[in-house]
Amino acid sequence: MILSLIESTPGISRSELAKSLGLSEMAATRIVRELIAADLIEESDAPRAKPSARRKKSVGRPKTGLQVVSDSFFAVGITVSAYHSEVSICDGAGQQRASSQLDTPPFDSVTDAARFYAEALQHLISNSDIDVNRIVGIGVALSARTLPDQGEIVRSEYFGWSRDGGAFCREIRRIIDLPIEIENIANALAISEMRFGAAREAQEFALVHVATFVGASIVSERRVVRGQSGISGLIGHFRSDERDLTCVCGRHDCLNLNATGFGLLAGHGLLDHKAFNTGRLTYYASSLLSLLEDPSAKETVADAGAKLAPALDSIGKLLGPEMIIVSGYLGADETYFDGASTALDRDFGQRPEPAFTLVRGTIASDRAAALLALHAFCYSDRLDYERFARLAENGAATYG
Repeated sequence: MILSLIESTPGISRSELAKSLGLSEMAATRIVRELIAADLIEESDAPRAKPSARRKKSVGRPKTGLQVVSDSFFAVGITVSAYHSEVSICDGAGQQRASSQLDTPPFDSVTDAARFYAEALQHLISNSDIDVNRIVGIGVALSARTLPDQGEIVRSEYFGWSRDGGAFCREIRRIIDLPIEIENIANALAISEMRFGAAREAQEFALVHVATFVGASIVSERRVVRGQSGISGLIGHFRSDERDLTCVCGRHDCLNLNATGFGLLAGHGLLDHKAFNTGRLTYYASSLLSLLEDPSAKETVADAGAKLAPALDSIGKLLGPEMIIVSGYLGADETYFDGASTALDRDFGQRPEPAFTLVRGTIASDRAAALLALHAFCYSDRLDYERFARLAENGAATYG
């Protein structure tokens, strides 16, 4: 976990590392020496200093700071979406290095979809200047209930997929032999915000992802809360206003029908059907993105945001988070977010002393997959340190 702490606290010294992790300075120095030898970290020119320390007279030798070598390791991602399907590569600091948007991905079959995305990612890697040996792993973010530890899709009401038994990940591994972390899009975004975005300093927070439908991720003590079944955050089925629409669960009063893109499109007369149709995913996405660009739709977009406020209030009262992040192609829209924030203040007494801070998402959905892989395979105990040590020893680096 030393690498994770150095990434989150650039300029940290060896002695500060030891103190933070409960190690002896000798042990911390040894580990740092190994990470430097593997080209994963380096000594920084501008060591970190606390404000109080800057006011004190320096005594003795200045402490040397440490930072990650961001172009020494990389992560790749697959975002499975009807909005902006994308494959991407990011460096060790989470900065995007290459990406490719994909048109008309096949969603009818789990295996066909996996093959389509894997081949696109393989092509992106081949056309980059990045050594595949320095890629830590693949992140997959999609609208589905997943079991990351088993590499399985449990169910996707959005794509119409049932339990795949790991078929999606196996097909990707057949084409690209790298470890894979597969996650629900809300969880992937929450992890990305925790590591690189608005929740870097938060211990307890929730993220609500709003696009065609709505879902949530709950993070406690900087870990995703998955529940007994491994699946949580299904707030799209919270009760809301009765509509002349049918949710995937068969009800007519779900939040999925009111505070979402599906509900907005129906309200604007842009749907010729009342029940969600997995064959119309691309239409839902393109129509919603167009609607958000229409100035005449601002009032209804704000009203949709207001319908999210009761769910936000319930999450806040039940969990007591430091913040709730509203994310997604609809959720992070300024008009929608303002509608939710205004209704929260007006109807649930969130001011002047809010129980939590309401924050717009800072990480776009199409970035979350690669950042997920970076978190899972680099800034964790799953880092394959030996591989990077061998690369450094053999002088095999072709990155940059």
